[in-house]
Amino acid sequence: MKHILLATLACITLIPEVNAQGVALLNVNDVQMRVYSNGLIGPDPLSGEPALVEPVSNGTGIVAASGLWAGGTSPEGSSKLAAHLYGDGTDFFPGPLTVTGDASITPAVSTAYDRVWTINAADVDLHRAYFACINDLGCDPAIAFPNGYTIPESFVTWPAQGDIGAGQAPYLAPFFDYNNDGTYDPANGDHPCVLGDQALYTIFNDKLEPHTESYGETIGLEIHMMPFAYAQDPALQQTVFVQYHIVNRGTQTLENFHLGQFVDFDLGCGEDDFAGTDAQRSMIYAINGDADDQDCFGHAGFGTDPPAAGMVILKGAYLDPDGMDNAETIDQLYHYGTGFADGFTDNERFGLSGSSYWLRDGDPAMTDPDMLWPSHYFNYLRGVWKNGAVQSYGGTGYTSDPSAIRSLYAFPGNSDPLALGTVGIPQAPWTETTATNLPGDRRMLACMGPRTLEPGSSINLLVAFVYVRASPSSSQTSLEALQTRVDSVRAFVETIPGMFTSSDNSGSICNDFTSGVFERTKATNSLFFFPNPANDKVNILMPNGNTRSQVQILDAHGSLVAQHPALGQTTTIDVSKLPAGVYAIRIVDLGAVQVGRLVKE
Repeated sequence: MKHILLATLACITLIPEVNAQGVALLNVNDVQMRVYSNGLIGPDPLSGEPALVEPVSNGTGIVAASGLWAGGTSPEGSSKLAAHLYGDGTDFFPGPLTVTGDASITPAVSTAYDRVWTINAADVDLHRAYFACINDLGCDPAIAFPNGYTIPESFVTWPAQGDIGAGQAPYLAPFFDYNNDGTYDPANGDHPCVLGDQALYTIFNDKLEPHTESYGETIGLEIHMMPFAYAQDPALQQTVFVQYHIVNRGTQTLENFHLGQFVDFDLGCGEDDFAGTDAQRSMIYAINGDADDQDCFGHAGFGTDPPAAGMVILKGAYLDPDGMDNAETIDQLYHYGTGFADGFTDNERFGLSGSSYWLRDGDPAMTDPDMLWPSHYFNYLRGVWKNGAVQSYGGTGYTSDPSAIRSLYAFPGNSDPLALGTVGIPQAPWTETTATNLPGDRRMLACMGPRTLEPGSSINLLVAFVYVRASPSSSQTSLEALQTRVDSVRAFVETIPGMFTSSDNSGSICNDFTSGVFERTKATNSLFFFPNPANDKVNILMPNGNTRSQVQILDAHGSLVAQHPALGQTTTIDVSKLPAGVYAIRIVDLGAVQVGRLVKE
């Protein structure tokens, strides 16, 4: 009802900008992730607090830094490369590129996008409830929202649409188009479209300036990054997700294109870690290399109950199409991905096609990439040491023995039963423990490729950082618990609508409720409740409600734990005495049933 909308906008307040420092924290569950506007998952430069800490209550670090790597070969044979490392230099910059062929961006545009947006699912729910009310003649906003409604600042400034006049893409950050007019306007009910109970969002590129991290040639990549997390499920309390949407805005087709997720694991004290790979789960991980993770360099250790942490590829890049439904081994390419031998053609996605590791200190061929040597980065993307020697199976993975067997996976244990990482030749299990290596500070890279990257093409990725501290704990029991949890996380991701069915080149307007945020309120068009999650009270908004309706709350087992007659348009129920967890809110009205999901904190 347009006239109702115009009459009630007077009670909406727009919040001014309060904190656009180019960094934000994802902190809705038990893991805190720090994300910068250029896509770096990095430490606090002042306090030194790591990029990921777990648990949040004591701030013990699990990851010092992480970020995306991308590299390929241009038609004239030059190497193009962009990579995150520790943030001492940078290959990535805030902001979107033009789509007119030059893949350009001005410093002014980059400055305007120098921020990370924070979106909470509870704010989305409240926004939707408000606009449902003001567009329903049966709902009085003065009763349902007696204190009015304030549109969150992050909704107002959400980078939904690019500047067409400046050559940008018409749609950038995804949004729900409430009135289906193709234009983003939160004052008309539109809102950001994100995943999880809390999400961050930033847009960055590799083209603004020459690269000072890898010193590789620029590519012309525009990358949309959405870290997100869930609060309500105990199995997801120690997991954070990162979704990347990568677009080649340049004009060149890159061959031999590889992607990687770099992770500098530091489990408490990073001086006594071991690296490892679970090829079948597409995971790289770190465990403690001894029984006691002591404090070091001002960072708190985990003590005598060491945890395990992993980074898993849940949705990899598509393989190049070939018109076939492929098995896991194709033309010397190696995969533990998705879509293989499932009866469909050209839906195969990379899992972990390789993993590399290197040391903070040690043999110069096995340490951080050197400044002015982009080939070092590209070598690690392909399982090759800095000096050109291939990663070999056994020991430390580095040897001058010409008869050594190449290994695409670093310390895979027994997780490669098809021997995809050793050219089909089975090997005995290989871990840092079986090799009797000395613990130390490890860095790792999860690799996908090679493939072709054409101009205008897009790649959607989803990775997750997962942490487990088993009880009673040891490095082995924590690793086993980590593997079990990763299986649960993967099963959960497969239930997210549209995660594996939408095209990588699909548009940004999400009218079909394909994200986890909207799944909570999809059960009904007229039932809304807020706040969600709730601590003390929950307000249930029923525009057409009457006193004949019954409001019921059921626990996870389906048992009725609370019941209250509806009190008209808005019914408030005290939930302060309910244990924390997930509940169903059910409205029964003359045989009709409406159901929604409530999270009690």
